Amino acid sequence: MSWASELPAELQRRPTGLVGLTGLDITYNAIHKLIWDSFYNNRRSDRVPLQFKVFPGDHEYPKCRTNKRQSYEWYIPKGILKTGWMNKHLTLVPAVVVVFFDLDWDEPLWKERQMECATRVEIVRNSLHGRGTKVAVVLIQKNAPLPPGEDMVAAERAASLCSACDLSAKQLYVLPHTDHLIGYTIRLENAFYELAQSYYHGEARKVKSHRDFLNKTTHQLLFVRHQFKIAFFNELKQDSHTALKHYKQAYGHLLDLRMHDTNLLEIKTIAGFISYKICRLSFQHTAPLDAIAQFRKHIDFFKSRVGCPELAFEHSAWMSKQFQVFGDLFDEAIKLGLTAIQTQHPGFYYQQAANHSINRKQLCRGLCKPLNAVFQPDPLESLSNLDFYGQRPWRQGHQSIEPPDMQRERDGIMALQSLEIKVDHSWLIIPLLSSAVAQFKKYKSPRMKRYLMVQMGEEYYHAKDYNKALMLLNKVTWDYRGERWWSLLTSILDISLKCAYLTAKVQDYVSVCLELVGPYVKLGNEEKTRIQMNLTRVMNNDHPEPEPGLDSECVEDARRLWQNSTESPCVFTMDVQTIVPFVECKAMFTSETFAADNEVELQIYIRANCQFPVRFSKLSVQLNNQIYNDYCKVVDGHGISAVSDGDFTDKDLYLVPKKTKLYTFSFLPVKDDINSQIEVTSMVLELGSESGRCALLRWMGGGGDALVSPYTPPPVINKPHTKPEDIHWECVGVRPKTRVLPRTAKVDLDLNHQPPCLLNEFYSLSLDVNNAEDVDINNVRLSFGIKEDSSTTVTDQTIHMCLDKPEFNGKTVNRINNIDLGTISKGGKCSRKLYIKNLQTGTRSVCFKVEYEVSIATKQGPVTCSCQKEEEISLNIVNPFEVSVKLLSMKFEALDTVQIQEPFLLSPELNCTSPWTIEISTSHLNLTSSISHVDKTTQSQLQNVSLNKSECATECICLMAVNPTPSAVSLGTYSISWRRKTGEETPYVDTMFPLPTVNAEYIPLSVELRLPAYGMVKSLLSLTYILYNRTPYPQEIELTMDTNDCFMFSGNKEFHFRVLPGVPYELKYNLFPLVAGHVNLPKINFTLLRYPDPIDPTLQKMLPTHIFIKPCGKVLSQGT
Repeated sequence: MSWASELPAELQRRPTGLVGLTGLDITYNAIHKLIWDSFYNNRRSDRVPLQFKVFPGDHEYPKCRTNKRQSYEWYIPKGILKTGWMNKHLTLVPAVVVVFFDLDWDEPLWKERQMECATRVEIVRNSLHGRGTKVAVVLIQKNAPLPPGEDMVAAERAASLCSACDLSAKQLYVLPHTDHLIGYTIRLENAFYELAQSYYHGEARKVKSHRDFLNKTTHQLLFVRHQFKIAFFNELKQDSHTALKHYKQAYGHLLDLRMHDTNLLEIKTIAGFISYKICRLSFQHTAPLDAIAQFRKHIDFFKSRVGCPELAFEHSAWMSKQFQVFGDLFDEAIKLGLTAIQTQHPGFYYQQAANHSINRKQLCRGLCKPLNAVFQPDPLESLSNLDFYGQRPWRQGHQSIEPPDMQRERDGIMALQSLEIKVDHSWLIIPLLSSAVAQFKKYKSPRMKRYLMVQMGEEYYHAKDYNKALMLLNKVTWDYRGERWWSLLTSILDISLKCAYLTAKVQDYVSVCLELVGPYVKLGNEEKTRIQMNLTRVMNNDHPEPEPGLDSECVEDARRLWQNSTESPCVFTMDVQTIVPFVECKAMFTSETFAADNEVELQIYIRANCQFPVRFSKLSVQLNNQIYNDYCKVVDGHGISAVSDGDFTDKDLYLVPKKTKLYTFSFLPVKDDINSQIEVTSMVLELGSESGRCALLRWMGGGGDALVSPYTPPPVINKPHTKPEDIHWECVGVRPKTRVLPRTAKVDLDLNHQPPCLLNEFYSLSLDVNNAEDVDINNVRLSFGIKEDSSTTVTDQTIHMCLDKPEFNGKTVNRINNIDLGTISKGGKCSRKLYIKNLQTGTRSVCFKVEYEVSIATKQGPVTCSCQKEEEISLNIVNPFEVSVKLLSMKFEALDTVQIQEPFLLSPELNCTSPWTIEISTSHLNLTSSISHVDKTTQSQLQNVSLNKSECATECICLMAVNPTPSAVSLGTYSISWRRKTGEETPYVDTMFPLPTVNAEYIPLSVELRLPAYGMVKSLLSLTYILYNRTPYPQEIELTMDTNDCFMFSGNKEFHFRVLPGVPYELKYNLFPLVAGHVNLPKINFTLLRYPDPIDPTLQKMLPTHIFIKPCGKVLSQGT
């Protein structure tokens, strides 16, 4: 970069106060080394901003001018800012010098050591003679000091030492080297920081005091210089706001200077320094808008002030540097938390910096010439040792409008031009473009990013780094293809072709040639012809002709590379759907579906849009099943340069420009592809020879037009073309997939059954498989089961399938597969018996599938085809009968509650709902442990009963609750063994019904009445009441008998008695019936004296209320 545009390192660093440390032997003294490390290492952000430097005790500091200027009346400044001034105050002149001295308060030789310390301080003061640098003393002691006021000896000796060294009490410190060294160090740093601030404040006041001696006629440069120095001292003092104010004042004074060609470079240089400081501090104060406004003002003012026309490249270099450093400041502020936007970010400034560097390169080419003679003396001899920033080395300190020596001026200009020629500008432009690309990528500006990447590629090309240029350009060409920027793409491809040629990269060269020869690139026909001829040479294993406009030395190097590349075969694959080649390819199956016994037909269309015919060596189509790949190949045995004999053949891959060529392939599908898709995965067109150079042009899927995205399916034509002369490329679509359907089965499935299906029965089906083929069918297999639902993986457990024999062991089988039916002869049939047991009502779909193999005659000979036939039936499952259960008392009255140890009646009633006759084998009660039969032996009352639809059957069973505690009692289940009444002997099935749950209650007393079945009028009728005490205690009972006009009776009408536990008590009455008919019995009432609840209502339910009385018979007289 031009020497005048560089920013010095001392300007770009953050100014921090310099503190000099003397008296430390960091090489041989371990304690001193620890002290130095505590100051120098681990400078975190929370520590004061100071820099420390070790000086020898007798170090000579920069001398201060002894004759202080008292007046500026006759002083003419030679420049604005001296080159060494900033570095002097940053690294050479300390604000504070600290003298370290090993001395304890209890030192025995105190006087001698005090004198030695005073001597060292005096040496330091003499070295700093005339400067306001602060001097401090730090005593390195072994022990920690006592609290203030407790160590009187220390206080006395400290005062004595301050007096001997001429120090104030605030300039004497103690540093114990204990475990807490870092804590003492930080406290010392804070004290040194206050001294340093005091020093820089004083220095700024000294400079400010000179203002009264200046005038604006001859001291304009001093106004700028002094304000810059004041600002810089305030930066060292860490007062950035005051520093920013004075930098702005310095900048304002600078713009007021008279500018001409002899001092313009110096003014621009210092303006760049000050503007950099203003922008940096503005970003630091989180005022980015102020920084941007200052930079725009700065650029607007100086962008047209070029200066010497012969050195205009210096102005471009300066402008580039201004944009670059502002971009760096902007980026640094963003990293510290500033938020940028898409329209205002560092990328724009890096881009402008790169543009000015490009302009600098162009100016250099137009203005600069190599230096033929050597100037004596050399005008650039002191270029690296200037007194003032921005001045010409051959006339330093000269401020007049005209140069003092015109010949010397011309020599200097020519020397600078010669120096500029040696600069490789591309390596200045590329980093700037790279920074800009990163920023535009970060802020999501893809088009700007691509534009800058193209510029980077061009610069790499000019810098002769052809590999990187090619890599960058390859990254952006796809986007320009997609957006169809043909002019831009042509320009990029032209550079890419040159880079590929110069690096002898065969694959990249072929790829670019394929695209440049195509119809969309904006090149002339002659240029396209030249490129296609080069492509032919390359694929013939020869080296191409060089591209026009290349450097001769580079061409010779490229020829050697191409010669070396021909020594070994080169085979490479190119995905042409990522470029726009001159050849296009489409694949289309002639039908969306093919039967398994028909040949699959595939058509491949190829068209070339180039300047002259081209011959490919091989066409191969890759399908998802590799078995078919051998049927879909075309091999051209001629060389790439061979001409066509004019006849179209399937083995000819000679393509005439703008003519569509059709290749047809056919093959029989294999058994594994039935009910699946055959898909074209890729098409490969080979250009060249595998023994030399061979490019495999690969289209993924079915190909398509060159400008159609591979992810957009092209339209499919309705009717394929068969004649090559009738093919119009635009009418050809793409169909890369087809489906192979099974051969249509010629068998009939006859199903005989009697719906509906009854719940839980073995439903019988008869299946007949009839062969309607012209030949025997082999390997016949039957599968049947419920229809599979792909949306669920849960197995249906409510249906069971059987074959030939109805069996069920509790484990359901819902599908039976691959039942071997053997071979069925032509016109024959095979029958099988199937059984289905449904465990749930509703509707079920049952599928039946027959698969077989049959031999089919084809062009390629007999082929065995697999066929299948499916049938589906829907079964409606219904309940065979409905069951209702009644609970009755012994008097056949409905019961809600049963009494423990008392008999009751269970009456189940069956209502047949089946449309078919139901045959009942038996019925059975499965009682719980709380219920038992009253009778010791029981027999089903429904045995061998048949029921038709809507018929009912009932049986009555006497039961007793035996549970000793009152509770809700489950009676158990009622089981019926039944089957459908048909001519076929099927097994009976058991269907269970749950019995109701009843409440069982406990009663303390029960009663039983024994009486004859009937009585006679006016005949004795004996009644016996038997009472049972169900409690473990004797019970007192009162009995009353109601009168009844229908009877006369003898016995106790009112009676009080006791019933013992477990001993029946009998009451006997003799009744004399007076009337005939169904007569009410006399009502007997019971009262249980020890039982709180009335017992009589419960006992009345146990007793009969009526009896049938026959009338007296008439005595027939003899002979009547």
